[in-house]
Amino acid sequence: NYLSDWAIENKMKFHPSKCKILAVSPRSSQMYTSSYQYYLGNSPLNYVDSEKDLGVDVTPKLCWNAHCERIYSKACQQLGIVKRNGHIITDSRRRKALYLSLVRSQFENCSIVWRPSTLTMQNKLESLQKRAIKWIFCEENRSYSSEEYLRKCKSINILPLALKFDLNDLIFLHKVLIGCAPITLPHYLSYFNGNSRLRSTHLDSLSLVSSITPRSGLATTRTTNPFSKSFFYRSHLLWNSLPFELREIQSTATFKSKISEHLWKSTTLEDGDESFDPT
Repeated sequence: NYLSDWAIENKMKFHPSKCKILAVSPRSSQMYTSSYQYYLGNSPLNYVDSEKDLGVDVTPKLCWNAHCERIYSKACQQLGIVKRNGHIITDSRRRKALYLSLVRSQFENCSIVWRPSTLTMQNKLESLQKRAIKWIFCEENRSYSSEEYLRKCKSINILPLALKFDLNDLIFLHKVLIGCAPITLPHYLSYFNGNSRLRSTHLDSLSLVSSITPRSGLATTRTTNPFSKSFFYRSHLLWNSLPFELREIQSTATFKSKISEHLWKSTTLEDGDESFDPT
């Protein structure tokens, strides 16, 4: 009843029916349900297998597939509404604005927490944006190859979702590193101090190194280990892959602009296709 005592002391009141228990563990939640019972005052609290927190569906094993499925379904509904009500609009700029504000925005909230980690889910979300890009260009009956899809995205300055998720990760990590976010690096991450067992290493003074590595084996592979998919671990690998001159930028606005350019250059488009008009 520590929470209940704290609420009474601070003249607050929690509604027991709106409070739930979610046991975050790789083990079955039934073990906790049968072993531990929590109360808020005299009211017992119920265990749940999933709970929405700030718009994100959290599960005991920190698997985000259910959340990805939910926002994919919602984005599909929004895209359908946009198509039905915006069919009289033929200007690609206005169609782009509708897509970004009503559909693409579904994938922006807390993406650093829930971004899809499996190729199947990534392709599923990307397929929705591909349908939207066809609608923007009034080419819904055409079939896009991967290169043509990238070229269309670049012509209207809309990053593919996979690169957009990378951009969001890098921007937030940059804010953490320069002290513009209310959190700090976890204890297992630090800047490279120059000591390495390897004769040659690509790491420099702005590289991040982790003192913890994901476990390997049949039970905990890279696709199933939550730690390998966590924000700080995956983003520090992205950070180390950036050129040194990008990592030493201190301005958030400048960093965002330069990283966007870098991500576009990382695509497989030919050099002749790199120039585009973002307007």
